[in-house]
Amino acid sequence: MYHPRELYPSLGAGYRLGPAQPGADSSFPPGLSEGYRYPDLDTPKLDCFLSGMEAAPRTLAAHPPLPLLPPAMGTEPAPSAPEALHSLPGVSLSLENRELWKEFSSVGTEMIITKAGRRMFPACRVSVTGLDPEARYLFLLDVVPVDGARYRWQGRRWEPSGKAEPRLPDRVYIHPDSPATGAHWMRQPVSFHRVKLTNSTLDPHGHLILHSMHKYQPRIHLVRAAQLCSQHWGGMASFRFPETTFISVTAYQNPRITQLKIAANPFAKGFRENGRNCKRWELFIHSFMRSTNVY
Repeated sequence: MYHPRELYPSLGAGYRLGPAQPGADSSFPPGLSEGYRYPDLDTPKLDCFLSGMEAAPRTLAAHPPLPLLPPAMGTEPAPSAPEALHSLPGVSLSLENRELWKEFSSVGTEMIITKAGRRMFPACRVSVTGLDPEARYLFLLDVVPVDGARYRWQGRRWEPSGKAEPRLPDRVYIHPDSPATGAHWMRQPVSFHRVKLTNSTLDPHGHLILHSMHKYQPRIHLVRAAQLCSQHWGGMASFRFPETTFISVTAYQNPRITQLKIAANPFAKGFRENGRNCKRWELFIHSFMRSTNVY
């Protein structure tokens, strides 16, 4: 089985799928609104699964497009039936690190976005049950706006401060193990720790593009292929967890969030009081403050 990260290591594991949603900013360059083309790719071995990737100028063999994902929260009509957003009966998803997410959510989760892309912490880590062990599935993740507001930190809490920026082109992160059998996905928790968030509208790496100071909701989609390289998809289920809502920032606004990130993130041990780099970091801060005449 080939993984997207093995076939296209230079592009990363995230790809934009499908056209931009209605209401997207028309001021973006045509390349962003029409999709990305990679002229240096050979014939993809997973054309039938990764429909968002195209090799130009040669037209790929016919392959089925992924099902349309649900619209952003706050814009979708009420589903006419329970299966409107869930066409995989018996399949359920649970958030493995729910308690950690709830701890952050109680304070007001913030996620850093940078031009180069920054990984989410906490990351979405889920367990799935009810899949057909022999069937093949793709796991996808996207991040959509929660509402139409822009936010600002008011010293103690986040408050709406005006209308949201025009919606950016939609992108979807494809888990690098996709496509894999149901037995594979159910064997252990599925982690999306490699997802990166960026504020660069010209990002070429497939990172998820967000506006700063906006509230977002991650969504996880599970897509079944009726057969390997078939012309039809066997169904799709979409899941979202309220505690994973966050506000995107370029620098943390709430000091309590900073403390939680340092305490819970295993990659932040150098910032902790008992970290071996604590003294070095403290000296750096003092030096920087002196050089900028803060003292």
